[in-house]
Amino acid sequence: MNKNKYADTWLAFVNITAKQNHKFNELIDLEDISSDVSFDGAWANILVKEPDIKKAIDIIHQGLDELYFKVIFIEKIENVSSLIEYDEISDDVLSEVNWLYDSDFVFKISDRLFPYE
Repeated sequence: MNKNKYADTWLAFVNITAKQNHKFNELIDLEDISSDVSFDGAWANILVKEPDIKKAIDIIHQGLDELYFKVIFIEKIENVSSLIEYDEISDDVLSEVNWLYDSDFVFKISDRLFPYE
């Protein structure tokens, strides 16, 4: 596999909450979760296609802002090429990376959100 193909793609682990005047539960799909629970935020894996890490961080903020989320903090951000090199990326996430790579999009929430109370 050509890992350099992914040198401009990042995987970030981000703690998010709803923007002011929005309720977190109204922004997420509660299909498999009890609707009696009121969530404060969630952890999310975010994929970004951008060569510059500083611009990638800006895209994370902008992309989540468009979805009415705000970033509490970014726990970590890793280059997908490095994750592939050290065999630290699952096939599921890699298939999402490939989807993003082949699309015109630059931002994708990977897998699902992991909400917390």
